[in-house]
Amino acid sequence: MGLINFFMLTAARRHLASQVIVQEKIVRALLIPLLIGDVVHLYVTLWALGDERWDVARWSPMLWTTIILGLTLMIPRVMWHLGVWRYMDSRDNVHVHVQAQSQNDVKEKGTDI
Repeated sequence: MGLINFFMLTAARRHLASQVIVQEKIVRALLIPLLIGDVVHLYVTLWALGDERWDVARWSPMLWTTIILGLTLMIPRVMWHLGVWRYMDSRDNVHVHVQAQSQNDVKEKGTDI
């Protein structure tokens, strides 16, 4: 499953590099179910432990691995949805237009930047 996700993200970046909005929609459609799966997986894992869920000293190495890997997969997906370290057309495209407009205004007035 992880290999399929890797190839899907690579294909979206390579073949949709000129269509940022479409690329963003496809990646979002891939990452939403994965994020939901991460949250549900961690919730069910902790729920199944019952009253012993917070007794971390008694957790087995397999449980530690499950929790740590679940969090390390979930954190980058949450950050992507929050827009951290990525281009967001809805947020970043506005700044490009404003900057281009201000440069056009300066050129019309005849002053250099």
